[in-house]
Amino acid sequence: MAANKQGSGLDRRDFLKGFASAGIAAGFVGPGEVLAKAQSGPLGVPPGQFGRELLPPPSISGQPTGEAYWGRVRQAFSLAGDYIHMNTGTTGSPPEFVLNNLAVYNRYKAADPLSWSANLAAEAPALFPTSPSATGARQAMVAAVYGANADEIVLSYNTTDACNLIFAGTPWKSGDRIVTTSFEHPALAGPIAWARDYHGVEVVVVDIPSSFTDAVSVSDVLDWFEPALAAPLGAYNKQYLAISEIFYKNGLRMPIPELCALARDYGAYSIIDTAHGWGMLPINCHDYGADFIAGAGHKWLCGGPGTGILYVRNSGAGPLPPFAMGNFFLYGNPFVDPSPWYESRAWNPSVYMQFRGESNTPAVYAMTDALSFFDQIGVYSIYERGVALGNHLKGLIAGQWGRDALWVQENPDTRFATALTCFNPFAARDNAASFAAMRDAINAIVSGLAAETPKIYIRSVTWRSSQRAPADDRIGFRISTHGVYNSYEEVEYVFGRLIDQVARSGLTQST
Repeated sequence: MAANKQGSGLDRRDFLKGFASAGIAAGFVGPGEVLAKAQSGPLGVPPGQFGRELLPPPSISGQPTGEAYWGRVRQAFSLAGDYIHMNTGTTGSPPEFVLNNLAVYNRYKAADPLSWSANLAAEAPALFPTSPSATGARQAMVAAVYGANADEIVLSYNTTDACNLIFAGTPWKSGDRIVTTSFEHPALAGPIAWARDYHGVEVVVVDIPSSFTDAVSVSDVLDWFEPALAAPLGAYNKQYLAISEIFYKNGLRMPIPELCALARDYGAYSIIDTAHGWGMLPINCHDYGADFIAGAGHKWLCGGPGTGILYVRNSGAGPLPPFAMGNFFLYGNPFVDPSPWYESRAWNPSVYMQFRGESNTPAVYAMTDALSFFDQIGVYSIYERGVALGNHLKGLIAGQWGRDALWVQENPDTRFATALTCFNPFAARDNAASFAAMRDAINAIVSGLAAETPKIYIRSVTWRSSQRAPADDRIGFRISTHGVYNSYEEVEYVFGRLIDQVARSGLTQST
């Protein structure tokens, strides 16, 4: 069934026929049935009962091996059989029971704003724990899954929100240093620029190679960063390593435990943007050794919009970074000067950074419900499958257009493994003079695939080859393969459609 240089192994008719057959066997439904069900209640919810009572995560029979098991996992989501969602790196699709529970939380809150949590706890104590508090119970569950202490977890609103909290609470001084990279997302790059402009912080940008071959090692990556961290620093200044775990542009994953250890060796604190980490990677916060880890809940965790998880180190070896909450709701008031919390770290992030005048608790509780489903399946099993699907795609791309078409090649060291694939199939991929033509072709292909049946949702990404070469632009397709709702059949079908559309572009292809 694998595609080759002559074309794909599946055409549109074969794919839909195959999916329909698999759907009958595994209990899938097609788009017409989804619409019909929507009138009486979403999938997995009794007709007429959507949003009426809390639901537990679906129980998936069997072991997380083989397509039959993962087909049953797919049933938990409302993605139709004629929709191939391979842009989870932008946004995920929440499971049906999460959508139901979000509606329940909001309905109970609207009906009794004072006692809604107590009411839910009384009616569904197993599904709505309240010890030590409703939020505290969910922070403890997140901490258990991701290797942290409960008091180190903040249920935030996304990566941007978490990065803003980190930077607002850090007492920056002129002459402090931030070591970062040329591939950062605005969620991190913006606060870095703010610290530079308003506080006189020195920013050192490590130039990440545009193309990452399978020969690059962890030692090579550490060598990129060490000169910046080893540079002399003022006697009263501090330095920070502020980088993404997975670069959103090309899907390259950094060896975070090793980089955080290197930063500590030079007295630097670490701020990690893992927007793609929660839900994709089997993260252990304590093993990472980072001081701050900010990530999204709406992407790979499939927790819904405006959700995220922030880890703030509050234990372990080494001094805690100087930090003043970022969320200043409980910091103090004008009548006590200075605040009792001034230059103090004797407070728990899970309380003092979490508490606000009004929090969107329904949204973040629904996100933790999604995590409970992922934990039930196995976070590591989801990671392994997502990576395996991505590596299968990488192999198909290398066979069709050569390994050099991959901006990030499959590396034998699994510390670089992700479920993201970025590539450019055109021969002129490194020629800036051809950038506009390739950009137009790739964007047209992305739009065209989204207009087909089945609908294919992928994206394009652009960047410059070097921070020192502002006119030397690069572009590629970026494809996300999520273990919970993508399949090998989808990967091969999408690949076949790409072969067809790339050929139709008229641009010279790599070989």
